[in-house]
Amino acid sequence: MRLDEIHRKLCSREGFWLWVAWLLQPVAFLYLIGSSVNRFLYSKRILSRRTFNTVVVSIGNIEVGGVGKTPVTIRIAQKLAAMGVRTSVVCKNLSAGRGSPVAVRQGNSSGGTQLSDEAILLGRVLGNTCSVYTGKDKTSAVERAVREMKPHVVIVDDGFQHHKLHRDLDVVVLNADHPFGQGGALPAGTLRESSSALASADYLWINGVTSDTQLSLARRLVSGKNWKSPFVSSSVIPGKPLKHDGNPDKVGKVVAFCGIGKPYGFKRTLEKTGFEITRFLIYPDHWAFTDSDIDHLMDSLKKSTADYLITTEKDAARLGSGLLKTLNARVLPIRLSVTEQSAEDELLGKILELVEGKK
Repeated sequence: MRLDEIHRKLCSREGFWLWVAWLLQPVAFLYLIGSSVNRFLYSKRILSRRTFNTVVVSIGNIEVGGVGKTPVTIRIAQKLAAMGVRTSVVCKNLSAGRGSPVAVRQGNSSGGTQLSDEAILLGRVLGNTCSVYTGKDKTSAVERAVREMKPHVVIVDDGFQHHKLHRDLDVVVLNADHPFGQGGALPAGTLRESSSALASADYLWINGVTSDTQLSLARRLVSGKNWKSPFVSSSVIPGKPLKHDGNPDKVGKVVAFCGIGKPYGFKRTLEKTGFEITRFLIYPDHWAFTDSDIDHLMDSLKKSTADYLITTEKDAARLGSGLLKTLNARVLPIRLSVTEQSAEDELLGKILELVEGKK
């Protein structure tokens, strides 16, 4: 059994794994203490933070994977760029070694470095409007972005726990179904740090909203941790399935596969969109697909009555258009629909205000 499958069972407390999760509680408690001490040391300036003469905005969260940080990052970056704000986006390159950070050019590395899925996706979507930088160390990536592009704003994808970098604004993205994660803290759950850390957020963004009742409950829960910061909320809107060449296709019977933090969220989105799923294959988050994986996917399609394979945008970024064509796979694009436009406008206005203050 793979580690991601074990962790999923721990978080959901399935059968025997309920007792394993209970045994891991002391480890989870120590993990929370460590993360809290780390945040405290930086917040009190006992440990120093790197500051830049540009506005740094973090789009982060408090749990591992799957809450929608990257779509929020893309949305905010595109809106700022449309306003004429020179914007750079920085993310961690999970595929990098110890090398220097690199610029991402339409999904390709300027330095020949292998890129992880988020870097490829950000480069492809934002490459014509914003500069994108990635590296093993996000602070170093911000440094290069500031030096080369002199942006008004640097948006850091997944920066809430990157304490050694000073942020002018922290936007924390939360899942509408479970804003405080599932199963408690790592390793027995999905939380990176205690929900009390939400008190440090400047804006709270609740993503994946499906009903007013769900949003109301999530807001009440989160308000107990942070009642001062404004809320932004959004729903996930799927588009038409896209072929490897970007042309749309019809909704049909599919073999679905993904390697993301919350795979069953992708499954629910497919079902709500009208796809008939004959088989659903799960891989670990940020999974690098091997030749045997490709063979298995092709074999799964042949043995099914499905029309085609379908996957997420992040998985498609890792596979590339060539393998998507080989697999006869489609990609399900998603966009965010903000449910309270005035709240997002306030966030964008705050960023513009910070930009003016830096001039």
